[in-house]
Amino acid sequence: MRRTLVLAGLVVLGATLVVLVRAPLRPRGQFAVRGHRVFGLGRGAVRGIEVALEGRRFSARRTAEGWEIDGRRASPGTAAALDDLLETVAGLRAVDSRDSASYGLERPHAAIEVVTARGVRRLVIGDMNAAGSAFYARRAGDPRVLQVGSALLSDLERVFFNRDGPR
Repeated sequence: MRRTLVLAGLVVLGATLVVLVRAPLRPRGQFAVRGHRVFGLGRGAVRGIEVALEGRRFSARRTAEGWEIDGRRASPGTAAALDDLLETVAGLRAVDSRDSASYGLERPHAAIEVVTARGVRRLVIGDMNAAGSAFYARRAGDPRVLQVGSALLSDLERVFFNRDGPR
């Protein structure tokens, strides 16, 4: 009788755990992206962002009052665009490639410099991949060729649009 009560208790405990314990959630969308972080920093560590994109440039700094761009206080639209760019840059993940062939990195389309208390981190962006889903990129001092999502270019263009207005 005692063994039966112990077994019944274990069955009840097992059934309770099956009901209460949830299966792990599978990451979806941006959270499902794997690969190392391109800049390897949190958004709080970024003090400034400098961008050169096909002949256009901007230099943005974070201050206690908000964003400054090219030495002037950023408009609300430009500040929002810079916040989104910072979110993208801080979370940017890469797919590695050790192939040393040319990916448009000798004459890059864009360059991004992220300024932190520890120094400057630079990423140059070359040609788009054949699928049109990513750009080839290389970090300064890193021999690997990376692929970064094409949404990055959209965030860069948005900052220029908000700073300069419609072209």
